Amino acid sequence: MELTRRRLMLGAMGSAALLSLPVGARAQNAFSFITPFTFSLAFAPVLYADAAGYYSDEGLEMNLQAGKGAALAAQMTIAGQMDSGRTGGTNYIVSRVNNDAPLISIATIAQMSPFFVLSSTENPVNTIADLEGRTVGMATLGGSMEGTLDLMMTNAGASPEKVNKVKVADSAASFALIEAGRAGAFLGNTSSMVIASSARDDVAAMPIDDGMPGQVYVARPDQVAENPEKFVAFLRATHRAAKEIVGTKDLTPILTTIGGKHDVSGLKNMETAQKDLRANAENWASKGEENLLRNIPEMWDRAVELLAGAKLIDKTVPAAELYTNDLLDQALKA
Repeated sequence: MELTRRRLMLGAMGSAALLSLPVGARAQNAFSFITPFTFSLAFAPVLYADAAGYYSDEGLEMNLQAGKGAALAAQMTIAGQMDSGRTGGTNYIVSRVNNDAPLISIATIAQMSPFFVLSSTENPVNTIADLEGRTVGMATLGGSMEGTLDLMMTNAGASPEKVNKVKVADSAASFALIEAGRAGAFLGNTSSMVIASSARDDVAAMPIDDGMPGQVYVARPDQVAENPEKFVAFLRATHRAAKEIVGTKDLTPILTTIGGKHDVSGLKNMETAQKDLRANAENWASKGEENLLRNIPEMWDRAVELLAGAKLIDKTVPAAELYTNDLLDQALKA
């Protein structure tokens, strides 16, 4: 399963002639991608690239599916049922190192954690240690949210075992569990935070910055080596969409395009949807627009150090083995 830089670059160079052909001359390649949860604006780069026809422009016939957890998205990619999937950086690194998961990160979309701790202003969570003794809702157990929580609590000298973790939907509606006294906090993504905060004034939102690559696109190394041009095309179209979103002031046309093809939560209120998409885009470009979709080496080095220090990975490995930027570099050359 090992993907070496030499194999990848040879494959990419071998496909250069194909990629230089006019779009109409390219064969259609089927490409399947899975998001970790129900479609939301957090996943706008792939949703917009599909709805706007950018994948089609690259000769890709896209199949986008909504998953039921970051761990499942990774598992379906491992099983070959998906060409690529989105999962949490922490979750991916732990699985790769501890379980030898046959995956590699081909891009980082969320450069920082997209998660927030939502609580009531009457009993707010001000530090990660405040979660000890609380019931905390999260979309999946054993996935990227729980991994992020465990890492941050461990690094803060707090005990993840003292948190009662329960599974809830990753949506603003889950804040009602806090209001009803059934949960002391809720871990939600950027979209959930924006929607909940826009709908009510009693939401305390604490951003999570665990120093890890927030969300990554993973693929099987053997499938990448077998057909690198397909993954280059995927990243070129996705980067085109993400860059357009990041650089656009009025996001209404983009939101309308997405909603014209995909059933996406949070599109009913256009003002809130703009805030939602803008907040997500700020994360994608948080390390500079020049690093859009890039696996930043310094961040990955630090991630391995943090996970090893927290004893969440069994061994320290060279971070460069966990990702590749060769596909993105090739995509941005064209």
